[in-house]
Amino acid sequence: MKVQKLFGTFFMLLLTTVAMSQEKTITGTVIDQTGIPLPGVNIVVEGTSNGTQTDFDGNYSITGNVGQALLFTYLGQKTERRVIGASNVIDLQMEEDAQALQEVVVIGYGNQEERKIIQNVGIVKQEAIENLQVVSADQLLQGQSAGTQIVNASGVLGSAAVIRVRGVNSINSGSQPLIVIDGVPITDTAGNTLNRGGNTGINPLSFVNPNDIESLTVLKDAGATSIYGSRGANGVILITTKRGRKGERTTVTLDMSTQFSQSTDVPDILTADEFRQFKSDVATIQNGGVLVSPEDLGLGAIGSGGTDWLGGVQRTGVSQNYNLGVRGGSEKTSFFFGLDFQDTQGFIIGNDQQRAGARINIDTQVTDWLKAGMNLGITNNRLNRVGIENNINAPFTTAFLQSPVVPAFDDEGNFVQSGSFIPNIFARVALNTDEVKTFRVIGNAFTEISPLPGLTWRSEFGMDKLNLEEFVRQAEFNTPGGLAQQIWVNEDRWLTNQTINYNNTFNDDHTLTVLLGLNYEETLRTRSNVSSTGFLTDDLRNLGSGATPQVLNGDRFPSRLFGLFSRVSYDYKGKYLVEGSVRRDGSSRFGANNRFGYFWSAAAGWVLSEESFIQNLNFFDFLSLRASIGTVGNDRLGTFPSLGLFNAGGFGDYNGESGVVPARRPANPDLKWEESETLDIGLKSTFLNGRINFNVAYFKKTTSDLLLNQILPPGTGFNSISRNVGEMENRGWEFELSTVNVRTENFEWRTNFNLTTIDNEVLALNEDAATDLQGRRIIDGPIQRAIEGESLNNFFLIRYIGVNPQTGDAEWLDVNGNVTTNPGSGDRVVTGSPLPDFSGGMTNTFTYKGFDLSVLMNYSYGNEVVIDGLRFADGNDAIGGIVNIRRQNLNFWRQPGDNAFLPSPNSSTFNLFNQRSSQQQLDASYLRIKNVTLGYNLPQSVLDRLGGIFNGVRFYVTGTNLLTIKADEMDGIDPEVTDDIDPLFQGESFFTAPQAKLYSFGARLTF
Repeated sequence: MKVQKLFGTFFMLLLTTVAMSQEKTITGTVIDQTGIPLPGVNIVVEGTSNGTQTDFDGNYSITGNVGQALLFTYLGQKTERRVIGASNVIDLQMEEDAQALQEVVVIGYGNQEERKIIQNVGIVKQEAIENLQVVSADQLLQGQSAGTQIVNASGVLGSAAVIRVRGVNSINSGSQPLIVIDGVPITDTAGNTLNRGGNTGINPLSFVNPNDIESLTVLKDAGATSIYGSRGANGVILITTKRGRKGERTTVTLDMSTQFSQSTDVPDILTADEFRQFKSDVATIQNGGVLVSPEDLGLGAIGSGGTDWLGGVQRTGVSQNYNLGVRGGSEKTSFFFGLDFQDTQGFIIGNDQQRAGARINIDTQVTDWLKAGMNLGITNNRLNRVGIENNINAPFTTAFLQSPVVPAFDDEGNFVQSGSFIPNIFARVALNTDEVKTFRVIGNAFTEISPLPGLTWRSEFGMDKLNLEEFVRQAEFNTPGGLAQQIWVNEDRWLTNQTINYNNTFNDDHTLTVLLGLNYEETLRTRSNVSSTGFLTDDLRNLGSGATPQVLNGDRFPSRLFGLFSRVSYDYKGKYLVEGSVRRDGSSRFGANNRFGYFWSAAAGWVLSEESFIQNLNFFDFLSLRASIGTVGNDRLGTFPSLGLFNAGGFGDYNGESGVVPARRPANPDLKWEESETLDIGLKSTFLNGRINFNVAYFKKTTSDLLLNQILPPGTGFNSISRNVGEMENRGWEFELSTVNVRTENFEWRTNFNLTTIDNEVLALNEDAATDLQGRRIIDGPIQRAIEGESLNNFFLIRYIGVNPQTGDAEWLDVNGNVTTNPGSGDRVVTGSPLPDFSGGMTNTFTYKGFDLSVLMNYSYGNEVVIDGLRFADGNDAIGGIVNIRRQNLNFWRQPGDNAFLPSPNSSTFNLFNQRSSQQQLDASYLRIKNVTLGYNLPQSVLDRLGGIFNGVRFYVTGTNLLTIKADEMDGIDPEVTDDIDPLFQGESFFTAPQAKLYSFGARLTF
């Protein structure tokens, strides 16, 4: 028996030795069709989890047994299989998979081969965004897609960006695009929170982790957007999150970074002693040369100290970001699982944000005819808010305005009241609470049934569920008696999409695709707003501790949308392509007489590169022409816009009894959507073996039935009624150029450039609109005027010339162009526009061995801004002369020949200088280095020495908003800000906090 056991042990050891002798290390190099090394090729031992990736030079190393097979996979390349034999080296040249390359574009309710697309869509793929470090997802689009302009509202965390797809498309309705995440149109949270100055609200994309995004597609023309019917007029942004890939080994990616933030640029304002001296000098001149000291003015003596308010509201923000992603797949199932945590400290005191999120995306082929999946994202967000601008809780506004001689603290370090309506902002930030908590779930589940070849029925059920709570608690020091306010918002959107898709190719030449669909959505927003005052002590934080509670409002806003749609595509030999779509929408937002609407599009394309006369040129790799025309709608009409509303509660109180009273707007059963008809013509080309891609498009969008207010006779009891009576047009050009400038074995340089021009014209306003001196209908505002026959956005101001060097008087032009020193409101004329002549972006990407460098720039030219706050920061007597001013005001006129900024203190124009005029209108053209990222990937040899734990290690540094080239007059002012998403107020600002300058340091580990 012992002999048998000994023999058995020896036999097992022998088998083990033989088996181990068969395991070997395989090395090799993977190249593409042109012989260039391919980095990032996935290599896995078939049937195991043992895998690796090629390094930057295309080299790899993996262990396996003789007889096992290696699978090589790479996006756009055919999967290759090689059996391990006697050799320890397996080199491979991969072949392009044309079919895979064509199945990459997400469009409305489906996918489409890229080469067959005859819609105008902007595609931002993973390689363009995977290394960008951004705070919110909208920043991934900045400068990356022609026709899409994104202006960050401010540097305040959580602020929504102004997004325009092919310009402003409305006057009184919304102009923000529809955003769809994995097939779920999301709500934009407008009106859900308290206003903090400006009119931008909370960024709806702050609920999406940018690291979870695979690609973005911007639908621009009617051919692409009409499938969304009454919601497509402002463009559609489709966000696709990451997924696994079937047959791909599981990879784990951990991304960790630390970020530091500072203000990009702020005005140079006076110190306390400079302010005292300025006031003393001015008063002395006005007193006939008799000295008036700072003490005489109640400002304290020179050297008696003061407060650097502007410096005090700024800090270096430090943030931590962690992202974990797990993706992979088996033969039938693919999955992606993500976790993220972001702890962001803004560069403005009191402004912080913490976000934690999770995502799971699963697709599985249950049977040959059944596929099922789920996309689910969950986000928990906490935001400490501060005012954005023109608000006593806005740190930058109060810091600019507050006198520098006002102390913030007493000798014992206690807060001091400011003594004016401009508060001690340090006390407000330190003692008050202003916090928004949100919990959001966005996701859908789907099944796909394929009963017959080419026929698929897809059934989706999705939701966008938002729970929001905003809590405000103001301390006794800032608000006598104290104040608490709490808002609860629940916004739930439930939807289903049922689509049937048929795709078939007949006789090898004819391809037909038919889509039939049903879309039903139901949204309910409920909002409660409660406040309380009269607190015994600041230690009592809760709302119920106040002596005087008050219900400010309690609202319920339901809406429903029902749509039927179809799209039919046909092509002959992939050369001649036609497509048409139609949608019938029914919406509860429209009037009873216009509850349903029809939207359509027709498109045609010609792939010229398939023609022999083009192929004989031996120049173009791909060349196509396309054109489309169609209609889309805009349903952002507000809440219950067609109904005659009533006010109840406190508004309807009648002699102590409850009641209701009519609101100041009658019912309009004829109210309907604003409709846009778009013509789009484009050319797309690739040549020089894929080294150059050039696309150009012309578009003309005419929007009719604009929602405008018509005045009603006094006898009706109402002021006005909203009717569809206006018309507007946008037309322009889009250019896109991408080039491979240099490509060698170790070095590559790529450039992507885009440029857009847009001309806007108001074609018609309501007949009873006000008119100007030329008889044109207008919509007038304090800074801008919409004019029939002109652009929607025109700065309409008094023209400021400057200070006359000989007289010391400030001079303006009257309405007739004559010089005047006493202008009035009747001298206002068109002085400029906030709309750019052209805008766009450029990205340069460099790779050298393990290093990569990406430089993203965005730009805008020909647009202007009005910084309305300069009416207070320039001059001497704004708000009684108690506010601080910019340093250029020290240059005031003293004697003939002076080229001064400010007029003579003895001039009658000295105090007129603060009036609203083109003096506050500045050239906002800019070129900004938006993002610079330098990365380094450890070579495979180093990874091997680390024990094979890592499949990849990348270190990176990123800078955001590093440099802005702009006009000298914009020193201290960020040209890329606006305080309002309203189309009528673009390009206006009032001490809006500038963008943040960010520095990030991080590492990405792949297992």
